[in-house]
Amino acid sequence: MACLGCGGERHRLVRVLADEDGARIVACNACQLVQLEEVPGPEELARLYANGYFEGSETGAGYQGYAGQEREYLATFAADVRRISEFVPTGSVLDVGCGYGYFVRSALAGGYDAYGVDLSADGVREAAKHAPGRVFRGTIDTVEALAGRRFDVVFASHLIEHLTEPRRFLSELVNRLSDRGIVVLVTPNIESLLARVSGSRWVSFKIPEHVAYYTPKTLGQLAEAAGLEVLAVDPAYQYYRLPFLMGRVRELIHPLGRILPPLERTEWLRDRMVRVTSGSLRLIARKASPGART
Repeated sequence: MACLGCGGERHRLVRVLADEDGARIVACNACQLVQLEEVPGPEELARLYANGYFEGSETGAGYQGYAGQEREYLATFAADVRRISEFVPTGSVLDVGCGYGYFVRSALAGGYDAYGVDLSADGVREAAKHAPGRVFRGTIDTVEALAGRRFDVVFASHLIEHLTEPRRFLSELVNRLSDRGIVVLVTPNIESLLARVSGSRWVSFKIPEHVAYYTPKTLGQLAEAAGLEVLAVDPAYQYYRLPFLMGRVRELIHPLGRILPPLERTEWLRDRMVRVTSGSLRLIARKASPGART
């Protein structure tokens, strides 16, 4: 088995996930990238991302009730747009893996000329309701309407951990950047406090759809190998409504969670949103100067 990042063949065992049929998580001895020992093939991955991925597919992969968290995602992505504006205040944006188009909508609201692509027919159909003519089904290199276009921001949130060829993917993103363009990646951070505290119950151990688990160092190395210069690495935060958040807390501390009073279900708290760390990282990078590329 080769490392998804550098191609190295030597790994060490990091964790065995008993609740995931004994899935084995390993780390590359050369570049330290953490990944699944048994990476699913193209056919299995295609099945995982079939229709229903955003609303609870029969495979068990994906999201449960993604549409029901619209308000939370719009608030979360609005914060991403504000951070992006510190580097690129205006211009064109492409969201790769746009899902229901929540980031596209947030970028449009922030004054950007925003577009999105996704493999999910359901996702693109839903996104098009709010951003007609701006979201397309396919990949960054197959959508004819975007062929040859360069963007000032290419955004990919919670996508790279799904990919078996991440370096090739990042190289494709680099090729789509304008001269002043930046790439923004958001992905689970296996070194985050939430990951360390959660152990084998970490919510981002989604097997087998998450094939790689990054840290600021390993994602930065991968970005640099693809011709990028890292500008910033931030902890990623996300907005949640209290009932959803407390449900996750109860799962994490089970069985002690049973004794927590369900105060979040009261009328004055159940719709309240809070901003908390998601255990993810956000990397912002630009094209490296020719002399700096590896």
